[in-house]
Amino acid sequence: MHILQVLKDLSDHPVLYNLTIDEVMAFSRLAFHLKRDIIQPQPVNENCGLDIPPAILPVSVSIFLSNAIGIPLESVQDCWEILGDYAWSLSEAPLFKADYVTFKQFGWELGLSSAVTLYPSSDVCTNTDCPCIVPLKKETQQQAVVYTHDLGVQPAWYIHIYCPTCKTSYHNNYSVCDGIRTYYTGIPTYLQVGEHQFVDHKVAKMWRNQMLLGWFSASNAARLYTSTLSDDEYLVSWGLSDRPTTDHVWDAFIILSLLEDHVSQGTLLTVPHTGNQCDWFRVAMENRTSRIIMQGQPDAVHHVCDKCMRVFEERDGEFRKCQVIVADGISIGRPCCGVFRCTEPLPNNRHLFCITHDNLHNICHVVGCDEPVVVKETIVDGKVISKRGKACVLPVHQAMEKKKFAKGKAAFILKDRFKMAQGSHPTEAISAGEEQQEPVVEEDIEVYYTAGDEVILHSEKNPGTVGVVDEVSEPCPSKAPMGNNLKPLKALFNRRRTHNEQTLVRPCGVIYARATMYGAEAVSNFLIMVKNAFSVPGAQKPDHIFYDTNCDAKQQAMNDSWFDDVGMCVDVWHFLNKHKVTHRFCQENCNPAMYPELEDEDGNWYFNTSVAEQTNAWLGGYHSMCREMLPAKFDFFLDEMIRLRNVEVIARLAAAGHHPSTL
Repeated sequence: MHILQVLKDLSDHPVLYNLTIDEVMAFSRLAFHLKRDIIQPQPVNENCGLDIPPAILPVSVSIFLSNAIGIPLESVQDCWEILGDYAWSLSEAPLFKADYVTFKQFGWELGLSSAVTLYPSSDVCTNTDCPCIVPLKKETQQQAVVYTHDLGVQPAWYIHIYCPTCKTSYHNNYSVCDGIRTYYTGIPTYLQVGEHQFVDHKVAKMWRNQMLLGWFSASNAARLYTSTLSDDEYLVSWGLSDRPTTDHVWDAFIILSLLEDHVSQGTLLTVPHTGNQCDWFRVAMENRTSRIIMQGQPDAVHHVCDKCMRVFEERDGEFRKCQVIVADGISIGRPCCGVFRCTEPLPNNRHLFCITHDNLHNICHVVGCDEPVVVKETIVDGKVISKRGKACVLPVHQAMEKKKFAKGKAAFILKDRFKMAQGSHPTEAISAGEEQQEPVVEEDIEVYYTAGDEVILHSEKNPGTVGVVDEVSEPCPSKAPMGNNLKPLKALFNRRRTHNEQTLVRPCGVIYARATMYGAEAVSNFLIMVKNAFSVPGAQKPDHIFYDTNCDAKQQAMNDSWFDDVGMCVDVWHFLNKHKVTHRFCQENCNPAMYPELEDEDGNWYFNTSVAEQTNAWLGGYHSMCREMLPAKFDFFLDEMIRLRNVEVIARLAAAGHHPSTL
C-alpha cells in the first residue's frame, strides 16, 4: 500500500486521525516483532503466513498494541487493517530501548516478550513419512531467558508445537519423536542449553574463543558474562535467573561444536531426549572422537606450508620434498581406572575403578593385599549408615589410610594442590614464534615406608613425559626418604590419572594428532601412535620424526619396516644438552646433522624442532579445566581446542605469506 493512501485512511478515521508519525512507526515496528505470535493462533484454513498478513489480530496482541500505543482497544483492528500490509512487508525493524520497557510493562503478562520469541523454524510437520500437511496449531508455551550478545539477558517465550498424526514435537532447535532428539540443519540463532535457557550463538562462540585464546574456565566465562551484560533489575519480575551457569557454558560449547561438525559432514545431530542430560551428548562426542582417530584432524592431515615442508634440489637436479613431524608429551591427566593401563572409562569421576573392576572397591587398596576393606556402621536417627573404608584390618594398612587422609587435611598440602590446579598459562595462546616454558602440572607419586610401627608417607614429583623403555608394571620412586633400608608399600587411596597427552606437531605449529598415554610414555606406544596417526586416509608419512628419546625409539623401530625410510632424530637442543656423547647409537643414528635436507642453503636449521614443546605450553593451560573430566568430554574438548587452534594457526600462516595449502 502506498504511504499516501495509508496517511489518507488514518486521517479519515474518527479516532486514528490524531496518531503521530512516531506512533504509526511504533505500531508497525511492534507488530513486525510479533509476526509469529500473530500467525500461530489463526485458524488452520486462514490464508496467511510470513508473506501474507492475517485479517484479524489475536486478542492478546490487540490488547498489547492498545496499551503500548495508547489507542482504544476497539480501534486496534482498524489500525491493523490500515497498517498491517506495511508492517508485514518490513525486512527489519530494530527495537528501541523504550520498546523493551513497553514489552515489560504491557506484554509480559500477556505472554509476549520483547527481543526474542522462540518458535520452531517451520509451522508444518516436516516428517516425510507423515501425511499431515496443514499448519500445526497445538502448542505449548513456557518462559525462558536468552543470553544475547548485543542486548544482554532478555526474557523470551519458548513455544513448541506438536503433530498429533506422527506424534512429533517441534522445538526451536530440534524435533523430538520416539524419544530421539533430531537437531535441524545449520546453526540456530539461539542454542537451547537448559529447560528455560537459550544462548545466542555469538555468545557461545565468544565463550569458546575465551577458552581457546585465554584459557577461560566455564565458570569464569559465565562470571564475565554476568558482570558485563546482566542487569539485576530488568528480569526481577520475570521469575527466572539472569545468570548463566557453568553447565550452560559447557552445554553451549558442546552443542555448538557438535552442530558445526555435523554441518561440515552434511549430517544431522541426533541424541537421546530421555534420561540424564549429562548423558545426552556423550555418544555424539565419542563418535566425533572416533572419527578423528580414524580420519585425523580435519585441517591437519592434508596441510602443507613453507614452514613444515621443504622442497629442495638434489645434486643430480631432481627436486625432493621433506616433511617433518615433531613429538612431545605433557602431563595432563584425567581420572581413569585404578587398574594399571586399563582403558575402560569410570562410571563417574568419584569412582576409583571402572565397571569391570568395580569389585576392587571392596578389596584393600594397598597394592598386593587381597583382604576385604573395613566397613564401619553407625546409627543415625535410627538408620544404619554403612561407610566403606579403603584398607583392610591390618594395622599397617589402617595406618597408611589414616596417614594419607591426614596428609590431605594439612594446610600446606592443600596450598600445593591449589597451586597445581591453577595450571600455567603462557602469555599467548596461539604462538608460532618464541619458545615457552612447559607448565609444571605433574601429579606427585606417593609411596609408603614402614619402620617398625611407624608409617612414613613419601612423595616424589612425577618424572614427566620422557619416553621410557617398555615396562611391565608401574615405575616406583627410586629412593626412600631415610635411605634404602625401609620396605616400600604402595596404595591406591585416590583416583589414578592418565599419565600424559602425546602430541604430534608440524614445525609450522599445526597439531597433527594427539593421544592419551595411560602409563609411562613407553617408546613402543609412541611408535604405535605415529603409525596409526599416519595411516588415516590421505596422510603422507613424514620424512623425519623429531622426538626427545628417539635414541630408544629408533632401536625398536629398526624391527619395523614402516620406519625404514623415516629419519628419527633428536632435536638440536636436546641432542646437545641431554644426550651423552658416549652414547654411540644415539650419536651415529639420531644426529640431525646427518641429514642435509634439514638445513637451508645458508646452513641454518630449516624447521622449528622445538614446536611441540611450545605447543604443549599452550595445551598445558587447560590442565586445571580438564583434570576432572571423564574420557568422552576430555577427548572432545581437547580435540575441539586443537581443531580451533589449527584454524587460527593456518590463518596466521596465510597472513604471514607462508602459503598454507592441502595435498
